[in-house]
Amino acid sequence: MPSAVVPAEQSFVPVITGGDVGAYSLAREFHEAYGVVSAVVPTAVNRNLRQSRILQAFPAGPMTQERPVIDALVRVARELTAQSPRPLLLLASYDHLVRFAVRHRATLEAAGYTVPYPDEDALDAAALKENFYALCERLGVPYPKTTTYDAGAHTPEAARRFAAGLGEAGESGVRFPVILKAGDGGAWADIRFEGRRKVHVVHEEDGAEKGGAGEIERLVTLASEAGYTGSLIVQELVPGPDTQLGIATFFRDGTGATRLVSYGEVIVEDHAPGTEGNARAVLASRHPVIADQGIALLDALDWRGFAMFDTKIDPRTGQPQFLEMNPRLGRNHYYLTAAGANPAPYLVEEYLGREHATAGLVTAGLVTTAGPALITTIPMSLVRRYATESQRRRIGQAAQQGKVIRPFSYGADRDLLREAYHRATELNALRVFRRHPAPGD
Repeated sequence: MPSAVVPAEQSFVPVITGGDVGAYSLAREFHEAYGVVSAVVPTAVNRNLRQSRILQAFPAGPMTQERPVIDALVRVARELTAQSPRPLLLLASYDHLVRFAVRHRATLEAAGYTVPYPDEDALDAAALKENFYALCERLGVPYPKTTTYDAGAHTPEAARRFAAGLGEAGESGVRFPVILKAGDGGAWADIRFEGRRKVHVVHEEDGAEKGGAGEIERLVTLASEAGYTGSLIVQELVPGPDTQLGIATFFRDGTGATRLVSYGEVIVEDHAPGTEGNARAVLASRHPVIADQGIALLDALDWRGFAMFDTKIDPRTGQPQFLEMNPRLGRNHYYLTAAGANPAPYLVEEYLGREHATAGLVTAGLVTTAGPALITTIPMSLVRRYATESQRRRIGQAAQQGKVIRPFSYGADRDLLREAYHRATELNALRVFRRHPAPGD
């Protein structure tokens, strides 16, 4: 099957950076809503994208540095508008690509793009974790107890003092077990050191003589020496399995009205190095408390567009804790569409205007999805193994209603080789989860 080409007569083009399940999901959602072919700009053409009827791939090479990314997007814009000038809606799959787009908005807009993200000050207020937690503190939104290390001011003595302040008797009040993560995820993606992970979990007994404190001292030193200069967040680990994690997605329009609230319960995440934290199955649900708190945060930020919060229910209190905010649709956002709220029309109506919108695709007022609907990229045997009893019951209801969905399995984009690849990848998950099981397994 030949790959698609964006038709010259198409009135607008979604341009999607990345090549993962989130990028493919966006292309699928635009095709479902409007029948359009998207332009996808990945590092390289992978099996997720090859021989697709719903997207044209424009491989750009490594996408970690600003200038090459912007240059590649300008080249793509020239090709897409050479025969027919038309709006290009730019959608980024990673936080650092959102920031690149915002920093170079003028260049991209001159090339024909619409950039559906707030300015960099708004990004800093929301996506830099220390700022986000300060906002949670001000609004009374629960978040795990946190302390911050300034890697830009790193010295061996500063690292020792910081690590010594952790634990039961430490000045910070942050107790083990803890997680260590970057305050600036985009900058973290640019550095490398042995053993680096997206999120490090450190227990009190970890490390050498000084236990967890020694391990924290080692990690902040390695990160600083590798060139990371932002904040490093050390945060108490909220106990409990992956099933207490949640993904809350919101859309707030330019008038300040929240138009969409969607909540998904994570069934299980990846725990293999390099992919840890990637949800593999999400069950669309509702959580009114998280909905109200998310709306309050976005109102305080005067946010416009999509935003996603990672949350976890604290089993000690039953209270949701807000872990972080992403200024974009997340990689597993297809649970919105599975639950009946395709995000593509919200983007088109808000940023491209009604001349490109289709009547009836966006419901007036506030839409809150309820489910049940399940998206998964792992075998159902693993989904059922990790799901709670309540989740298994609702997954059964979703199955009866035909709402158990694999994002890569799209009838209008059927390709036998791609399907075989994803089935094999699903089966490989059985081996990966045996080697790297979820906590408590």
